[in-house]
Amino acid sequence: MRSIGLFIFPLLLLVIVFSGCLETPVAAPPHIDENVLEECGWVQIGDSTSMSKTFDIGGKEIKINTATINYGDKSLEAYLMRQVGAYSNRENVSTARIVAMRIVLPAGIPLPSQIVLEMASTQVKDMAVEMNIKDFHKINRTQVPLKNEKTAEANVYSGYITLDGNNVPLKGMIATWGVSGSTLVVTTVYPDKDFVFTEGTKKVIINIDGKAEYEEIIKLLQHIE
Repeated sequence: MRSIGLFIFPLLLLVIVFSGCLETPVAAPPHIDENVLEECGWVQIGDSTSMSKTFDIGGKEIKINTATINYGDKSLEAYLMRQVGAYSNRENVSTARIVAMRIVLPAGIPLPSQIVLEMASTQVKDMAVEMNIKDFHKINRTQVPLKNEKTAEANVYSGYITLDGNNVPLKGMIATWGVSGSTLVVTTVYPDKDFVFTEGTKKVIINIDGKAEYEEIIKLLQHIE
């Protein structure tokens, strides 16, 4: 995502202040075990992408490395297509997504979570544009439980997509935490509640268990390495 270049620059000043070594390790793509993905009905979307950016700050060259990977909920997509397929000619309904980015700075310095969350709003906007999410706005800040009693700081968002003129409520989240000399920034979106799908004189209620969707997202985040 292009947003990494927009929010990372001010943090490089911290690197110059706190790091004596300016070597930057390679960013390994974030990864969710295939067995966990299969159990949850999710799949990897496309290939992982890597990027390096070099900045000249105060006469010093600072390089950051990133790697990004996308996951989608195929089981949810299939369920929605079964529900609306009789009333719509849509080929797919994509409503649940995880975009995981690993950021590596010189010497593996972690990024402060509060600063990352404040400056990563452009990453959320990128996902909203890509998925045609409307009115995607921050509603809360929370902590996400991880493995080994650790937690991740997260901002919670709310919005909706339009499906053949019908509004589908969505929740989203951007969470960040440090792991193995890197910082993970994970953006997620998922359907939040039941919605009414109307096509002409046909009307059907699409049942969505928002709590179950959220718990599935948390499980997947706990397995990102």
